[in-house]
Amino acid sequence: MRYELGADTLRGARIVVIGGGAVGAALSYRLAQAGAQTVVVERNYAGSGTSGNSFAWLNGFSKTPRHYHRLNIMSIRDHQDLADELGGSWAHIDGAIHWEPEDHQVQADKMRRDVARLREWGVRVDQTSPELVMQELEPDLWIDPERVSNVYVVPREGWLEGVTMAHRVIHAAIVRYGACLERANVTGFRGSDAAVSGVLLGDGRELPADVVINAAGPEAGRISALAAAGLPLDRQIGMFFTTAPAPVCLNHVVYGSTVRMRPDGLSRIASHPEYLDGHAVEGVLTSVMDPVIQRGREDAEAVMPGLAGVPVEAVRIGVRPMPRDGQPIVGFDPQISGLYTVVTHSGITLAARLALLVTEELSGGDTSELEPYRPSRFAANLLS
Repeated sequence: MRYELGADTLRGARIVVIGGGAVGAALSYRLAQAGAQTVVVERNYAGSGTSGNSFAWLNGFSKTPRHYHRLNIMSIRDHQDLADELGGSWAHIDGAIHWEPEDHQVQADKMRRDVARLREWGVRVDQTSPELVMQELEPDLWIDPERVSNVYVVPREGWLEGVTMAHRVIHAAIVRYGACLERANVTGFRGSDAAVSGVLLGDGRELPADVVINAAGPEAGRISALAAAGLPLDRQIGMFFTTAPAPVCLNHVVYGSTVRMRPDGLSRIASHPEYLDGHAVEGVLTSVMDPVIQRGREDAEAVMPGLAGVPVEAVRIGVRPMPRDGQPIVGFDPQISGLYTVVTHSGITLAARLALLVTEELSGGDTSELEPYRPSRFAANLLS
């Protein structure tokens, strides 16, 4: 049986998913679960790219417009459902703590606006004081009460173990539903100029497909170009560091303009001060002793004094895909039949929701949540 677009079932569909990060992993699982003959092509290992080198904050905090915010919030719930379904513990939805010093007026005003908008949209945001946070929520934090008036707690935020999630979810797709994982590089497409019918691999093999899903993250532009299709996508570099095991406890993501920290497992702390991104160079390793990393370590110690003397253990650099308008790109290419794109900033947060929605669409179901994100919105610019 050959799959036909618009059918109410995915049975018989041959689908190749390019990319084994969080987005590709979730897609492979949900598609295989729905009955598709699913092959994931990953040139390295699951989660080895952006998903494994991301601060991995699960959130919708300052995301607009409302439909995009809702997509993120729904995906956090879907992440928990997926982890529960597979008996995994990679989703840590323990809440996030936000604050800005009052002497950083621009940032403090923006945070108040963000909080007001979230509450208008029905999101629970608790307001408390630095003293109560330090007494009851995070005793190892130091939030200066002379500089900070209000602290906001968002209970339904958290972080994701990207590599663990990608590996476990792809493994479940293979073991439970017969999916396949190919460790290979995609070098081209089968088919004509206006349609794809599979992918070509670097070792000479061909994988036939009814639908090829480009979920290659920051490499999605390169993959799209192999089919002579344009994709308005930039590559955005980011850098953060992790400490050695530290004598501190941190239960929440901590996020503001002066500090961005989260737990990283096995008593480690991950820290992503915003200024690090400006020093990152793709393909170049930054030493743990680099002055900018040591500045970051000192800034982390200022809000978590127990980090005194704890060295930086690793510096991690990741490249994030950034659609030109900041919104996800999800759907069939308007010029190339059979080529479906799923690429987005915030892929860690959005992976679980997008997997469900794409599977729903390819099964002939409701597509309304995806309509704002169609590749066709860029068609006029791509053709000009």
